[in-house]
Amino acid sequence: MPASQPSHLRPLAALIPLLVSGLVQAQGVATERELTPVSVSGQRTTLDPNLPTTTASVTREELDLRSFTSTEDALTYAPNLTIRKRYIGDRNALIGGRSNSTLQAQRGLVYVDGYLISNFLGRFNAPRWNIVSPEEVERVDVLYGPFSAIYPGNSIGTTVAVSTRQPKQLEASARVLAYEQRFSHFGQSDSYRGDEESAFLGQRLGDFSFSIGLNRLHSESHPMQYQTFLVSSGSAALGGTPVSGARFYTDPEGKARFAVGSNSGALEVADQTQFKLRGAYDFSATLKADLLYARWRNDYSRSNETFLRDAAGNEVWSGQIRVNGLRYTVSAATWAPGDGLEEHEQMGARLFTRNARGWNTSLQVSRYRVLTDTLRSANNPDPVADAGGAGTDADGQGTGWTTFEAQATYTPGAGESHALTLGLHANRYVLENHTYALSNWKDSSSRTSETQNSLGKTSITALYAQDAWRFLPDWTLTGGVRFERFKAFDGSQYIAAATTDPRIEHASRSMSATSPKLSLSWAASDTWLLRASVAKGVRFPTVAELYQGSRSGTSIVNNDPNLKPEISYAKDLTAINETPLGTLRFTLFEDDVRDTIYQQTNITVTPNVSNVQNVDRVRTRGLEVALDAPDFAGVHGLRLNTSVSLNHARTLKNDNFPDAENKNWVRVPRVRATLLASYESGGAWGGSVGVRYSGRQYNTLDNVDSNPDTYGGTSSYTVADAKLRYRVNKHFEASVGIDNLFDERYFVSHPYPGRTVYAEARAHF
Repeated sequence: MPASQPSHLRPLAALIPLLVSGLVQAQGVATERELTPVSVSGQRTTLDPNLPTTTASVTREELDLRSFTSTEDALTYAPNLTIRKRYIGDRNALIGGRSNSTLQAQRGLVYVDGYLISNFLGRFNAPRWNIVSPEEVERVDVLYGPFSAIYPGNSIGTTVAVSTRQPKQLEASARVLAYEQRFSHFGQSDSYRGDEESAFLGQRLGDFSFSIGLNRLHSESHPMQYQTFLVSSGSAALGGTPVSGARFYTDPEGKARFAVGSNSGALEVADQTQFKLRGAYDFSATLKADLLYARWRNDYSRSNETFLRDAAGNEVWSGQIRVNGLRYTVSAATWAPGDGLEEHEQMGARLFTRNARGWNTSLQVSRYRVLTDTLRSANNPDPVADAGGAGTDADGQGTGWTTFEAQATYTPGAGESHALTLGLHANRYVLENHTYALSNWKDSSSRTSETQNSLGKTSITALYAQDAWRFLPDWTLTGGVRFERFKAFDGSQYIAAATTDPRIEHASRSMSATSPKLSLSWAASDTWLLRASVAKGVRFPTVAELYQGSRSGTSIVNNDPNLKPEISYAKDLTAINETPLGTLRFTLFEDDVRDTIYQQTNITVTPNVSNVQNVDRVRTRGLEVALDAPDFAGVHGLRLNTSVSLNHARTLKNDNFPDAENKNWVRVPRVRATLLASYESGGAWGGSVGVRYSGRQYNTLDNVDSNPDTYGGTSSYTVADAKLRYRVNKHFEASVGIDNLFDERYFVSHPYPGRTVYAEARAHF
């Protein structure tokens, strides 16, 4: 590569020869109508011309050769996708896609066996990956964009369908994993460890089958955030304790700043346990039912570290300090530790028919409940808080969601040309967030008064229809429409310390939307499929975006009860070429979104208001090239997966924040690229080596973060992972792996993990 070429393009240049080599991929696809994936067998895939959207898939056999410590790891190497997994055990593993950042989690739909686990109850609330353990995952399919009428408006981003193991006979497995991360930053270096134990038991007894899953994860996070000060914010006034230990650096906007320690519960130690029970019964050869019950519990504690020392070497946690002759004030609340407990429950049931041809129907209902969600935080720094003292208790008990789906599908027989889907969907989300004052932060029973709350409900009722019409042997026209009725109600906020009325009651709101979809596919030959798709998608605001916030004076902060829905006008032009070696996919796409929902500052009013607002227009255009070669270079068992995505995401109009217009949209990198080589010898040995690259991206709407590779910024990064597996015999295997092999230090606001080494043992019968 010429010396003049930018260094951040070198990983991309290394992948380009592989893409143009003419090798092709056998990429699995998902059958959308029932979220049931199509099996991929042999070297060749039968392309489904009815599928109106771009997909990517990964099977259990592939996952066994990769680093797969958490369920969301199945998406690590998916094309043009990112998961904000800050450490093993992170409960906020958010999805970022083609046109949405990881700060727009509401554009990510995740289903497990058809049951919705997407959590739309907070800005940073990720899908509840914890409800499914890695041990039970059988396959994961990814669908891009709002091109199917079957899915809710949140599909304007990415839809993920996880399928779990369905026992056909007695089977059992167990896994034990241990890991250690070495992390260093701001002159500190330490190790963080964890372990995970999983077990699965399944059996089929005639018409009845069941499975039981257990999972336990103990995790330790590295520091997630730091208390920092602008050097220019110091005062020349006298006073303050002279301290040492401040870490000076240049922040993302190029300003001189220093850190005084990890704060706001930056270090978390957690014990997560999960139990899942599934049962299924075949009433006949075509009428079936299944049941689901899952429970997840998380006990965790949060702590902090100070870098500061006085002249005698004692730790300094709060008060006025003096750094390089200037005075600063460190608040005691900066270092408040906390203890939390979460208990979640999901229940679901489905009754459905399975006929090879003709009509099938299904009825499905599920309920996700937050049984306990309490975080007790101290008002004082760690050393003082050890003895107790006042604090707060944030309680989310009662929050949750319920979904219902009734669907009828028609599979055409010989001589018929229409594949139909008709459906009714309904969901209801409930927000119950309360904060209480505690006389003793270690004891929830010491509550003295309620200081604030955020309450509210939303519901959506939808009717949809979709028809895949094969009007010529090689041509299929798929059309669909989705009509949705949205309602927000019972919204209120209470702030005890408000200078005006402590309680605000929000008026109920109703909105409707119609979303048409159209896709035309042409099987041009035995090896080529061409597809053009256009769609409108409508994503209504979540209950948290409407009602979860606070107030400053008379202004609402964080939320906006008057938000408009996001409206996406999406286009996708895809060409898939298939040969006995595999399949190569080219996709051109555009996502033009009106009224994007995002947290920003309205600078056109005085005083400025920072909360969730509508951004008038954001448009993303891009190109994806994805390759999967099962027997690369003629070597049996050597599989190559690679992808390169070029994204151009821009804010075209933003009346509330004009400085953002014609700037790059946040956290959508210009380039994403992956390369994963895996090998399955058919004998004892197997493994993989992978490289993930993310190019330049921004963390601010006006793109003033000119120094991204630092704390608070959004880095470009190149990260390598490796895994080696050894099969002792057909029942036992052991693996070792390294994530972030070369210990890349990178940030997406938070610092991401350092080199992490893990070992696992697995038995299966």
